Amino acid sequence: MASVVSQLALVVSGPVVVRLLGVEDRGRLALVFAVAMLASQVGVLGVPAAVSWFVASRRLDAPELLARLQPRFARQVGVAASLSALVVVGLDASGRALPTPWLLALVVAVGTAGAMVALLGFAALQGQQRFAALAWLTPVPAVTYAITAAVLLVLDTGSVALLLAVNLAGWVVVAAASLVVVRRGAALDPPAAASPALEQVATYGRQAMVATAAPIDTLGIEQLLLGLIAGSYVLGLFTVGWAFETGPVLVLVALASFVGPRLGVLRVDARAAFVRTWLLRALALGVVACLAIQAVLEPVLRLAFGSEALPALPLARVLVVAGVLLGLRRVAAACLVGLGQAKAATRCELLGFLTMVVVMLSLLIPDAPLTWAGWALALGGAVTLLSQVLVLRRTLTQAAGESR
Repeated sequence: MASVVSQLALVVSGPVVVRLLGVEDRGRLALVFAVAMLASQVGVLGVPAAVSWFVASRRLDAPELLARLQPRFARQVGVAASLSALVVVGLDASGRALPTPWLLALVVAVGTAGAMVALLGFAALQGQQRFAALAWLTPVPAVTYAITAAVLLVLDTGSVALLLAVNLAGWVVVAAASLVVVRRGAALDPPAAASPALEQVATYGRQAMVATAAPIDTLGIEQLLLGLIAGSYVLGLFTVGWAFETGPVLVLVALASFVGPRLGVLRVDARAAFVRTWLLRALALGVVACLAIQAVLEPVLRLAFGSEALPALPLARVLVVAGVLLGLRRVAAACLVGLGQAKAATRCELLGFLTMVVVMLSLLIPDAPLTWAGWALALGGAVTLLSQVLVLRRTLTQAAGESR
């Protein structure tokens, strides 16, 4: 349900923002927002994945672990927020002509910090198996953004800086709320093992960092590349298609947030069946979501975004297909991390990421079709998913043999 609410919020906010800013300024907004998401996802250094895994598999007291991590994580937040602000200023200096760049840099820094803390809070809730609380908090940024953007449209006012601040403010709210909810929770059971040393948490986090950051489509690197290669107008069209791509992705990411932590508490002999069942369910959900979106994509795009955004239609269709592959690879990555195979998950994600970058760079070829940006994501997701399935099969087969 949380993923459905988030998707509906994106369907609302996407066309509203395009009508407020136009396609080109929508592209500028996407560019600076991508900086915040990139900095926050990379800046956590995989620590949320490690927290989720250790809390679930060792039945630890999540508030106690977060308290021990606080000084180290606070330093990470400070570094990432500062660097994100510098990147925004650098983009303006390089000729991207961002409006009020120093204000944008400040907003991005605060938003980066909020998103990093929110990711840590979400991870602790996953480790505590508190999926209902997670479901309530996850759509908050998208919903608050959609509602506020609609109000701004009615008032006929808005700017890149204002909409960026509204978008990132939701993450700040969720950061505070998630930590409060985590602290009010109790440990799952008496701890099954000793609390890990901070270096153990950091090490597993580094191993899982690339897999959980999901750089193919989550860090905004694809949008940064497209904006730098093709310009703000093309990036604006991409964000129109991306609003539909998130349909299957959000549904499957919601599944991933459940599947990974559950694996950590299952018996070894029950894990193979669990993984097979949920991967098949994820595939079925992804296909259904893709077909449903494709059926209504053209009229919804025309009605919601207006004729100015119609050139994005072919790309949007490709991106919806890509969304299924990208979402499935998130579920498979969660399985690998939940099985303690963080290094393998990272290698698979890197392979797909390199595939995406190579195909995206092909847009430098004169007259390259815009749909190549969508196929770059689809191929990246397909390569990652295939390699993940092979690793999962080997890992589960070995575990089954050892348990006999």
